[in-house]
Amino acid sequence: MAEFYSKIVENCGDIRTELEKIAQNYGIEVHDLWFDLIKVHTLTRSEPHGEFKVLEGEDLKQIDNDAFWANPALEVIQRYDICIKKQLFRYFIDVEMSPDFDQLYLVCETPFMIVNDEWLFGELCDFVEARMAYKKIILRQMQAQHTLFKQELVRYSTEEELPERICIKKSRYTPNQPGVFTFALKKSWELKNGEEAPVNAIYGAGKGDVVLEYIKPIKGTAGRDLKGQMCEVQDLEDVPFELEYSAEAFDVKEDAARIVYLSKTAQYVAFINNALKSFTKNQYVEMKNTNMPMFLGGVENGLTLYISSKNEIDNAIETNLRIEAKEIYVKGNVGKNVKLVAQKIIIEGQLHTESSAEAEEVLITNNKGLCKGKKVQCKYVDRGTIFAESCEVEASSGSQIYAEDIKLKQVKSNNAFYFSSKCDFDTIDGSENKFCFSAFAAPKNKEILEQTKQAMNIYKDKAQRVMAQYQKLNIFVQKNQPTIDKIRNADITTRKTLIGQEAIKRIYYDFMDCLKRVKILHMYISRIQDLNRQFLERLISIESSMKQVQVHTNGPWTAFNTVIYARAYTKGSKSLITEKGETADYILDEQSGEVRKVSRYQHITNF
Repeated sequence: MAEFYSKIVENCGDIRTELEKIAQNYGIEVHDLWFDLIKVHTLTRSEPHGEFKVLEGEDLKQIDNDAFWANPALEVIQRYDICIKKQLFRYFIDVEMSPDFDQLYLVCETPFMIVNDEWLFGELCDFVEARMAYKKIILRQMQAQHTLFKQELVRYSTEEELPERICIKKSRYTPNQPGVFTFALKKSWELKNGEEAPVNAIYGAGKGDVVLEYIKPIKGTAGRDLKGQMCEVQDLEDVPFELEYSAEAFDVKEDAARIVYLSKTAQYVAFINNALKSFTKNQYVEMKNTNMPMFLGGVENGLTLYISSKNEIDNAIETNLRIEAKEIYVKGNVGKNVKLVAQKIIIEGQLHTESSAEAEEVLITNNKGLCKGKKVQCKYVDRGTIFAESCEVEASSGSQIYAEDIKLKQVKSNNAFYFSSKCDFDTIDGSENKFCFSAFAAPKNKEILEQTKQAMNIYKDKAQRVMAQYQKLNIFVQKNQPTIDKIRNADITTRKTLIGQEAIKRIYYDFMDCLKRVKILHMYISRIQDLNRQFLERLISIESSMKQVQVHTNGPWTAFNTVIYARAYTKGSKSLITEKGETADYILDEQSGEVRKVSRYQHITNF
């Protein structure tokens, strides 16, 4: 079977079909083919059975005229001259239409990088136009569309977060929009948490919070869709809706466009079968997932929950529950796979190893799980984990604590303490503990670290995809370089003869096109390198900003504990091992940037 380079197809009505023909004839996968749009032919007719005529010259401008376009007797189709070729290069964007063909969106690959370059913007406009032709969208008012598209690219090039898709074209036709309910509490929870809410959930609301919205039906506008088809819209029927709700629990406000239901008090709300249900109970005994929903939201101004166990043996909260409230008070143990979220959490009992408590302030008797908050206080931490700004613990064994400031009474064995300001403790009874000076121990910096590392990994994957395309193009260049050299080294007469041969001419033009794509990939690679440089500079700046840090104990050290200054983005880490009976503190020396052992109280004047 002959090798395929490229082929011109004129007056093509269905680009997809032409690609499939080439794929079948040359034994190529259709997704390995693409095309350049060379010319667009616009044909119209005003009689149902008349002949389509090509618009040429000044008449061609009529297609951009809204009055001409709105003529209901007009039929419009387009044909294309295209150059089909192997797809050696894939842009990181695509276009998609709304289900009613009334809106066109640019769909962006995650992460979508915008390189602010006018030439590249022009290439992207050409690609979008080709994709529109492939989807049989009528190409009209393209100059205005490209201008808007470029403006959107420039605008988003300065923003860190980009939308998944950007609307770049709308038809004059808009379909009818039926009336629709939006459960605002659920929607806001999902947006905040970046996940789909569980089915069996009720949602916390405070006084005045919007609970539910009903968007009234909107009558559409007749006209042509993006494919040029004339679309009518039906009259809207005035269909009343029924909503069951308690006037004691909810207020109602209405305007011309919508009806809004607001909470009159702190409560939990469910929206089931066109009914708003209110839950104001705030005291529970032995919560189980078999008889309890998930309690989501309400952290800002919802209810305060009081949860207790039946006895000293059973858990106050059993397994597989998520409880969120303004404040949560638990008397008893918390079982497996439970997540508590509030402004304040108090647990008079034990938190399971696979459970968590997250609040501004957390107070807990025995933490075996995960605690997050600005201020965390624990009587015992037994192989648990804590992330906090400040942390106070009576006794800790086998645990990990990340905080700006850590204060402990008794340190046992196999703990790891990460801190960016100070770690104070009264006594140490065990060994094999790690005291780590870390700029990323503070919650804010740790969050920046995790977000930055995630972004770096995402762009690393992006770089690998870009390099895969680059290597593919490089293979094509190497394969056809001898032919190009032959053309370049030939005299004028021989060069014209060579270019006159169809196969060599196609290789030449494909080669030039390939070099253009290489230029685009270089732009992407350069942009990724710039982003990675910015990521590293951000982390280096945070790590270099840590100055006055210390470990202080009121008693003597035991042996075989490690004090380390953990640095990942500046100088390498350095550690010191404690000795039995020594009475010394460890500080971060600002001049040398190293951990230094000093005699007790010798360093006080430095702080």
